Amino acid sequence: MTIYPTGPRRATAVLAVGLLLAGSGCASSYQPPPVASPYPVGAQQPAPTPSPINPPDCDARLSLRPDPTPPSKYVEQGYIRAGVDQTMTRMTFRDPATGEFTGFDIELLYEVAKAMFPGKDPKETLRFVVVTSGERQQRLNDGTVDIVADSMTATCARATEVAFSTDYLDSGQTVLVRGDSPYQGIGDLGGKAVCAATGTTSLEHTRARPEKPLPVSVPNWTDCLVMLQQKQVEAISTDHNVLLGLRDLDPTTRLVTQPPSRPTGDTSCDWHDEPKSACTWFSDEPHAIATRQDDVALLRFVNHVLEQIRQNGRWVQMHEEWLPEHPDNGPPPARYGPNLSWPPGM
Repeated sequence: MTIYPTGPRRATAVLAVGLLLAGSGCASSYQPPPVASPYPVGAQQPAPTPSPINPPDCDARLSLRPDPTPPSKYVEQGYIRAGVDQTMTRMTFRDPATGEFTGFDIELLYEVAKAMFPGKDPKETLRFVVVTSGERQQRLNDGTVDIVADSMTATCARATEVAFSTDYLDSGQTVLVRGDSPYQGIGDLGGKAVCAATGTTSLEHTRARPEKPLPVSVPNWTDCLVMLQQKQVEAISTDHNVLLGLRDLDPTTRLVTQPPSRPTGDTSCDWHDEPKSACTWFSDEPHAIATRQDDVALLRFVNHVLEQIRQNGRWVQMHEEWLPEHPDNGPPPARYGPNLSWPPGM
């Protein structure tokens, strides 16, 4: 029977073996094998090409006229379920220390809840449900949530599935890179891996660029940041307001400064507060709150709340708190129909 030493005798034996190995040079010559950094779960490189969609022509900034009447369905129910992201620090973010949701979009939802349930704490009348960018339309239409606010761009294609409020924030797509990166703009990223979240317009715009970057898709925006840090992608490309939040999480990253090439008549920088010569946006991203298409009362009420915060200064307060360096032109003016093809069935 073998008896292993314990206590001081064992410690002395272990030390002796260690000294012997050190003297023989074995410890200094050993090199651990390289270990590849794992990809985030759900990452796809290259991102799959979606089926072609031919949406009807529309003006995505148009919506239904406002109505100040709180929808009776939700008043009687006593709460509203809101679909939000949890990884965009400036827009919709769950603070890991407190579990609380914060951001510009969260403040918008609180304004809707305060108007719908006056005198009640909006944290009690809003029930947040975490959804990814790729799940938003599905979760609305299957009844999991009643409303979505998470930096969602109103588009004609999406308007075939959901209804949109008036535009509450104008932004545009640009690029975030590592601080030591040689890239100055999207024009430098031809053939390079560029990350965006699944289900976003950002993937479509990246794929359509004439430089032909290689789009990589992931479920969450923070997955893109991990891939950038691990040098699995060279850049992240999405709306400016979202990239500001990712830069907060990693201050060693930077936004590009070189304007992209643009076709004649391009409108990407029409809502930017600087000249086109300084604008790095290469898409037009009107942000809107989404509802089910048949939830007309809720959509009109949301538009009423948005109109109120444009007029009473609350929008400006929220922007100064969450997006002070975002280069937009201020509260987007509300625009109401008619629109012959959107929203469908209204």
